[in-house]
Amino acid sequence: MRLFSSLTALAFVVVLGSCNALDVPTAPNLQPLLQAYANPTAVVTSEIMDAVADEIAQLAKEIGDSEIFEEILQVIIDVQEELDQRTVLTCSGGPNNGSGCSTDADCPDGTCVSSGDLVFGATCSGGTNEGNDCAVDTDCPEGSCSGGVTLPSPRGVIRINYVCLGWDERQFDPDYEPDPAGGTINLTMTLDSAGIGRVVWGTATNCQYLVPNEGDNCEAAGCTEASYDGGVALDLGETVPPDEDIAQLLVTFVMEGTIGLDDINFRINQSFRVVLALESALEILVDIGDPALAETFNYFFVFEGLGQGIRDATGVFGCSLEESRCFDESGTLFSW
Repeated sequence: MRLFSSLTALAFVVVLGSCNALDVPTAPNLQPLLQAYANPTAVVTSEIMDAVADEIAQLAKEIGDSEIFEEILQVIIDVQEELDQRTVLTCSGGPNNGSGCSTDADCPDGTCVSSGDLVFGATCSGGTNEGNDCAVDTDCPEGSCSGGVTLPSPRGVIRINYVCLGWDERQFDPDYEPDPAGGTINLTMTLDSAGIGRVVWGTATNCQYLVPNEGDNCEAAGCTEASYDGGVALDLGETVPPDEDIAQLLVTFVMEGTIGLDDINFRINQSFRVVLALESALEILVDIGDPALAETFNYFFVFEGLGQGIRDATGVFGCSLEESRCFDESGTLFSW
């Protein structure tokens, strides 16, 4: 579990413009993949499971042990948190309608909502938050928010260069600054009205990080030296919430590259789904057709409270890779 979260390790460039003036790069089209998850077409049999069960088990172990999805999602959470801090909030309704606010308490008989505008470079002048970043005056008790540039309902691109934390155990100290030799994660995100878009894509270049074997640091049982080198694209869903809620999303990943765990490397060319807030929640898309996505089913682990099982063209039923069998409420459906 990654503990360190600091924008000292992350640099982002926002390229902004009007809808007509800006050439926004095209995000990868993940819709066919999402449709495959939603509408599996394969009818799973004992013969199919005999052919793919070992591969599913190995993939689940590599993905889970590496926690690479957590590294990438935490970068996205950091970016959304930064955007949230720069977003202008205004009162909707009540006597303060249209006024700047920080919380609903600033808006009697109304609510505090995003205006869709971003403020860059503004700081508090006077008051208890003197010198701190701000977006509106209510961010500055007993002072005012001044300076900076306001971007009305910006649309554009965010390009992220994140310096990975490396394998130095000092990274669990709050004042640790990562060494660029530990690799990078470079991501592209679209920006629309102060929030990131649903599809994020990019590459990792020998991104090194530690995965505690137990707990939140390496003191108890040591750490695994993990790494990822390769491409990634992910879908956050139709509506991307504020940073504190991204961990609750069902996120669809596509990864093609190399996972490193200590001295062992694994190639991965796979789609899977996770919910960061739910331990062991993993769903793998199993593609057994030709061409790609012509025949698929989903294998899930502790997903939606159902335990381990399959979602195929016939419905949902339980499975156990350890016991080499699939079953429903009436008993075993088939073994392999």
